[in-house]
Amino acid sequence: MSILVKKRTTESYLEKISRTLPKKSWESVRGAIRNFIRFCEEKYQTSPDNLCLELLKTKKSEGEDEYQDALYTLLQDWIDWNITVKTGNYTIRTRFSCIRSYLYHLGVKTNSQDIKQLLKFPKKINEERYPLKKQELKDLVLAHGRYPKRQALYLACSSSGMRMGEALKIRKKDLDFSLQRIMIKIKAEYTKTKEARTTFVSKECEQKIRIYLDKLNDNDLVFCDTGNGDKMRNEQQILNNVLERLGYNQKYSSNGFYKITSHSFRAYFFTFATRKHGENYAHKLTGHGGYLMQYDRISDEDKLKMYLELELDLVVFDQTKNELEIEKLRDENQSIKELREEVKKLRENQAKQDKKILDEMRDKGILPNGF
Repeated sequence: MSILVKKRTTESYLEKISRTLPKKSWESVRGAIRNFIRFCEEKYQTSPDNLCLELLKTKKSEGEDEYQDALYTLLQDWIDWNITVKTGNYTIRTRFSCIRSYLYHLGVKTNSQDIKQLLKFPKKINEERYPLKKQELKDLVLAHGRYPKRQALYLACSSSGMRMGEALKIRKKDLDFSLQRIMIKIKAEYTKTKEARTTFVSKECEQKIRIYLDKLNDNDLVFCDTGNGDKMRNEQQILNNVLERLGYNQKYSSNGFYKITSHSFRAYFFTFATRKHGENYAHKLTGHGGYLMQYDRISDEDKLKMYLELELDLVVFDQTKNELEIEKLRDENQSIKELREEVKKLRENQAKQDKKILDEMRDKGILPNGF
């Protein structure tokens, strides 16, 4: 074997993706591979590496047809095994896409058309997604009365459209206080799509942040404590615990997942933003791709103007809602006052111009004096 050719193994694949994939994606792929390893050990009493070597030997010694038959029998066995251990339909398909890349690394290639014709996946069940209600969001925030950072986290995700994983990476230096609402500058390295964007948080979220903001240095995390460990997994477990305590623990029948998850906060924002300003605005603030989004460019000032129109729909506390309504009335009254002043000035200017014209006409004898 040439010194330039490295042996491809499960370990070399995991090492490779650990350098190229975001941590969460890497963990998902690693979980799929572990699932496949367990299947191979239970079903065939060997490792995926050895199975792939056997498949390649079959291809070389017995031909393409025998190889294809053995390969897709193996994959169907893996699908059926996952069904028997109660793996969700969506999870099986997600893991399969990970396993395809993994097998490719080990020298075993699959074909999309063959997969479509030869493999039978369980039918995907699409249950209607549960909408997070204002009262539920309010109760979740109030349940963490002793932890203002977590209250701010929930309000930030539900009022800005940030993924919780993004919010947990926000630092004090990422906040801009120069506008009417706090603008958050989400760096590309924080996001799932690796694209930077800006968004805003509501007034009631800002009120929670202000409780502890002065204690933070510029590089401190805003919505969680600095420290090691998987913050996202920890927050999801804390959310699950409080859902059980509040009785909001309904689960989907197809997969057993809680109907309210960290993603529910983001979906809450997206729903109201879409209803108020359309999908492109909602996609832009949440960091989704939309139709011809590269051509839809909104200034921060325009984003804020639209956000202030949306904010009243997002807030959950009556006191904040009343404050915003009073602020809106005050702004409207100020606008009316300014409009009246402008009309008054226009009338005065018009009267002066009319008087000037009449005086000029009298001087020229066009109009008699006293007219």
